[in-house]
Amino acid sequence: MVWFDRNVIGKKDAEGEESQTAPEPAKTGSQPVPIALTPESGAKMEIAPEPAESALVGYLYKGCRISGQLTFQGAARIEGNVDGEVHCHGTLTIGEGAEVRAKITGQVVTIRGRVEGNVTAKEKVELIAPARLYGNINAPRLVITEGVVFDGDCSMGVAKQKGGVASSNSVSADRAAAGQAPLLDPGSDS
Repeated sequence: MVWFDRNVIGKKDAEGEESQTAPEPAKTGSQPVPIALTPESGAKMEIAPEPAESALVGYLYKGCRISGQLTFQGAARIEGNVDGEVHCHGTLTIGEGAEVRAKITGQVVTIRGRVEGNVTAKEKVELIAPARLYGNINAPRLVITEGVVFDGDCSMGVAKQKGGVASSNSVSADRAAAGQAPLLDPGSDS
C-alpha cells in the first residue's frame, strides 16, 4: 500500500499558489509509513512493513503439496498438504483446510485441520474445532475445544515424573496397610 501526501513541498494547491508545507511526520503503530514523492527530487521514503500474523517466516498456501522435511526458524502457518516431517522453532498453525501426514515438532502447535502423525511441543498443543488429530501428543500443556476429534495418546512430561513417584508411593503404602491389617480367621466365630 502506498500513501501520497497532498501537500508535498513545491506542489501547487487548488488556488495555484505553490505550497511550502512539509509533510507531516510518520505516525508509529500498525499503519505503514507513507511514501512522499516529489517530482523535482524523485526521492522516496521507505515504507515500513505491515505487521504480519506473528511475524510469519513461512506460509504454505491452500492448494500446495509438499513431501519431505520442512524446517521453520520462526512462526509458520500451513494451509496446504504436507507429507513427511515438520519442525518449527516458533508457533506452528495448521489451518482448517490443511491435511498433514507428518511428524510435527514445535514450540507451540495449534491445529485446526486434519493431522495424521505424532505431535511434540515444548510449550503446548492446541486442538481447535474442527481439528482432527490421529496420532500421539507429547507436550507439557494441552488445550482441546469442543468438536475436536483426537484419536491417540497424550503424554505430558511433568505428569510422567510425578506419576512415577506417586505410583511407587501408593504401592508401598498399600503394602504397609496390608501388613498392619489384623488377620481374621474365617473359621473362628469371635
